[in-house]
Amino acid sequence: MRKAFLLVLVLQYGLLSAQNWVLLNPDYKYNYSDDGTDTISNQIFVTHIDTLGVDSFRYEMNRIAVVCDTCPASLGGPCDGCFVRVDQPQFLGYDCTRSGSNWHFNGPDTLLINNSGSIGSTWVFDASTGITASVDAEWSATLFNVTDTLRRILLSNGDTLLLSRSYGILRFENGGEHYDLLGVEGANVGRLFPDPLAYFDYQPGDQLTYHVSSIWLADPPGWFTFPFQVSRYWQVVINGRTETADTIDYTTSVALTNYNSPYPGLMDEQPNWPMPLTHWSFNRTDVHSQHPILSAYPGQVMDTSICWPEGPPNGTRYLAHYGIAADGHARMFSQALGQSFGVPNSGFDASQEVAPGVFPFATQIAINVWYEEGVGIRNVQFRTPYPFDVRVELVGAIIGGDTIIPPPVINWTTSITESSISMFSVFPNPTADQITVIGSGRKHHSYPEHRRPLDTKYQAGLEE
Repeated sequence: MRKAFLLVLVLQYGLLSAQNWVLLNPDYKYNYSDDGTDTISNQIFVTHIDTLGVDSFRYEMNRIAVVCDTCPASLGGPCDGCFVRVDQPQFLGYDCTRSGSNWHFNGPDTLLINNSGSIGSTWVFDASTGITASVDAEWSATLFNVTDTLRRILLSNGDTLLLSRSYGILRFENGGEHYDLLGVEGANVGRLFPDPLAYFDYQPGDQLTYHVSSIWLADPPGWFTFPFQVSRYWQVVINGRTETADTIDYTTSVALTNYNSPYPGLMDEQPNWPMPLTHWSFNRTDVHSQHPILSAYPGQVMDTSICWPEGPPNGTRYLAHYGIAADGHARMFSQALGQSFGVPNSGFDASQEVAPGVFPFATQIAINVWYEEGVGIRNVQFRTPYPFDVRVELVGAIIGGDTIIPPPVINWTTSITESSISMFSVFPNPTADQITVIGSGRKHHSYPEHRRPLDTKYQAGLEE
């Protein structure tokens, strides 16, 4: 019965959509720019629908966090303006109530847009300020390479609204702010966020060098807690590539250095993005779950497994940002919420709320969640069970023949970990460019005391 009821609602919505100008389509995500460039500053979409009547709906919209420039340090933060307000509306408000052709956008103010008004029709746009709206013109145009109809609405304060029959609000001006529609996710038109797989899009010959470090919080009796770090370097050379609709698989050559610690077991806590050996595979579903910031929208508050160490019961959080690099590639990075606990890379404590919905920024912590399209991970902290913390930082990158980051000079040939192996084989023999060594596994002690098998299969590219 419930499925039949939902089907009726979908059919009703589809019929109404065909007849009217739909300002919010629940199947779409709308990407806007607030500065006249092609950088996406806002993404608006419907998160929940309430049916109020036959032709009446309430659409709840996604929210963001915003910097509170006026919050003083006396609230309990590190400095004036070093705060963020969470659960805030975007420029179209918290929600929208649609009744027939009237769309009420509810936020700090309630704004009314009539999507069926003919040329010359007027109505009250903002009752709190007395601003009125009138339909000024309507014409055919090509929008996102599709023939469309546009409608211009003039406000009595001099601002302008521009509507699209196919894609809703094309331009929104109000009180000095303006937002232009760049693209529509779901309709797949205009400027869209990159597919998460695009962040790990490499070609044969590309070379990536990572510094992988693990921070163990030592807590000796009678002393204070301090970080104890071990690390190693990995260099990955892409040799081949195969792909399907949802997966990219690379064959690779890998070199790695020894641990710089007498306690290599501290590195046993692996991030949920393991380093490659002979194959490196990226599946769209796995990328969504293992790298959630790549599916985030600007201003979203993230609370995920990729962040800082396990902390208070309410977890850790960071604020997602989106940007464009000088070469046009997309970037996703973060800003920590909450203050540091006095140790490196600590996270957000929900008890640090200094006012309803207001939290301090973690000004002591540098950005350490950073991805770049076509480059992948630039710097990311993987949260692991206390007291471990694994960090992956890209320290060298040659992509498409261009040196994005000059690789460090490392003597790879003498730093490969040597193991005593009772049985092993080397192939192919003879070889031109690489060898594969396969041997039996071994176990090693770690610190604190526990054991874990260590794979002894390595493949390393040989260079003259």
